[in-house]
Amino acid sequence: MAPSINAFVVGVQNPKGGTGKTTIAVNLARAAQLDGFSSLLIDTDTQGSSRDWRARSPEDYEGPRVQPATNPRLLKSDVARHTEDYEFAVLDGSARLERMTGAVVDVSDVLLIPVQPSALDLWGTVEFIETVMEAHEQGEVSAAFVASRRIVGTNLEEQITGALDDFGLDVLRGTGQRVAYAQSIQEGQTVLDGYDEKAAEEVRTLLKELGRLA
Repeated sequence: MAPSINAFVVGVQNPKGGTGKTTIAVNLARAAQLDGFSSLLIDTDTQGSSRDWRARSPEDYEGPRVQPATNPRLLKSDVARHTEDYEFAVLDGSARLERMTGAVVDVSDVLLIPVQPSALDLWGTVEFIETVMEAHEQGEVSAAFVASRRIVGTNLEEQITGALDDFGLDVLRGTGQRVAYAQSIQEGQTVLDGYDEKAAEEVRTLLKELGRLA
């Protein structure tokens, strides 16, 4: 009998590296925690970026715990086991197209696809997007793009947003190009921990947008 997952699971996945996947995952998990949910971050990437982030945290930091789950065949049972006492879980997906990619899609209630305002980023994501769209259309997962490191008001952003619209998935505003994201991650915290109120509001808005995707 397949294990039951009681927590609401958000997958953050893009097999193209450098899209800001871990930054979004970490900040979302913290935002949910500060909003009153018992929140857990699950690192499915063998590179262990989320685990590295948590290892940098101050000793008294009360941010979300991080659990590893790097075997795609065991992902569902690992998520079920890790989230027994949690209401909200964020999966930090793998940074390349592999078996774990599909496993994250299968386990997630909502899948966020981080995309930077770059044509190269979009082209490098097409194969993965097509796989997600098939699962989305079959009702297996609710999916949306989320802008990462967007430069507000530029023509490039408008062009990329238009291109994403063509896929038929929602496009969420996501995160802006702000130093606070990199600085907070480097220090094992998030923008919600007193770094930048505008950035913190971006993350809180993203968390709220998840509600209409569920």
